[in-house]
Amino acid sequence: MVPSLARRARVRWDAARDCHVLLYPEGVLVLTPEAAEVIERVDGVRTLEAIVDALADEHPEAPREVIDRDVRELIERLAARGFVRSEAP
Repeated sequence: MVPSLARRARVRWDAARDCHVLLYPEGVLVLTPEAAEVIERVDGVRTLEAIVDALADEHPEAPREVIDRDVRELIERLAARGFVRSEAP
């Protein structure tokens, strides 16, 4: 699966909130630092496995299976709201 942001969604740094946000026509979704780290890699090129691998490499203190579960859960929640779409590689 290759996730990408929906055309209507944009990730931006919000200086007033001092965090990354996901902008969409109806509003703003404030991202946790962990969610922003995942979403920065959702580029329509990297597979979900590649995103998990990159995060696991950057965070060796965290078990890979926990990273995998959390990334999949985040992507599924964002997809359910229409912010992320997925295609077969």
